[in-house]
Amino acid sequence: MRSALLLVLALLALPLQALELQPFSASYTADWKQVPMSGTAVRNLTAEDDGRWKLEFEASMLVAGLNERSTFTVEGDTFLPERYRHERSGLGKGKRIDQRFDWAAKQVVGTYRGDPISLPLNRGLLDKSTYQVALQHDSPPARRA
Repeated sequence: MRSALLLVLALLALPLQALELQPFSASYTADWKQVPMSGTAVRNLTAEDDGRWKLEFEASMLVAGLNERSTFTVEGDTFLPERYRHERSGLGKGKRIDQRFDWAAKQVVGTYRGDPISLPLNRGLLDKSTYQVALQHDSPPARRA
């Protein structure tokens, strides 16, 4: 079952647009032939009216689910994340991450599996989803939160 979910996640590593951010929607399906089970996933990048971008990913199988959302802005060639949320449910332990990027205070604050987190924030620090988008857009390598 994990193999099928990993296959779905591997498909998401396919390149987005190489030069300029463009809204998109992609749907994925995965079948595991050895067990009567299939999974689906949807990934969307949308431009908000206020200039922010929202990247959403949702995957589900019979026994597991994953939901990720990132909100970010772009200044020149720099991606500036604002919020990242991750929730995994199903087999094994569930996982929740909620990060808010406070650029004025230069802090990433939030929770990881229910525990509070606080990290220093500098330009170039990205959340997991925004990091994937930045890798596809000729940005200099950045660190993940």
